[in-house]
Amino acid sequence: MAGSFEFTITDTGIGFKNRVNNRFKTNLSSVQAIKWAMIDGHSTKQDISGGIGLAILREFVSINKGKIQIISDDGFYQLDSNGVQTRLFSCSFPGTIINMQFKTDDTTSYSLMSEAESDELF
Repeated sequence: MAGSFEFTITDTGIGFKNRVNNRFKTNLSSVQAIKWAMIDGHSTKQDISGGIGLAILREFVSINKGKIQIISDDGFYQLDSNGVQTRLFSCSFPGTIINMQFKTDDTTSYSLMSEAESDELF
C-alpha cells in the first residue's frame, strides 16, 4: 500500500473467545467473538465504560481504506477495502495479534462526532 503506516500489537492473554465466553457464559467461536467485539458498545468490562476502541478503529479503517487484521485463538478477522473476511485456523495462537495499516496519503480530515458536536456549540 503506497503511503501507509503499519503496526502490530500482540497480547498473550486469554484471547477474545475466552474473554467473551467467560464473561457472558456463551459458546462463541473465535471469529464470532472477534466480530462481537468490533461492534460499538460491546465490552466485557464491568462497572466501567468501554466498548468503543475497536468500533472506532473499524470505522476509521473503513473510511481511510486501510486494513485491520485480528488473530485470536484459532480465529482470523480482516477488514479492508474489500470488506470483512474471516476464517478459522487449524491451530491456536495463545492470545491476540492486531495488525493495523493506515493510509498516510489520505487527505480526509477526521474528528469524533463528540468533537464535531462540541465545535457547533462555539
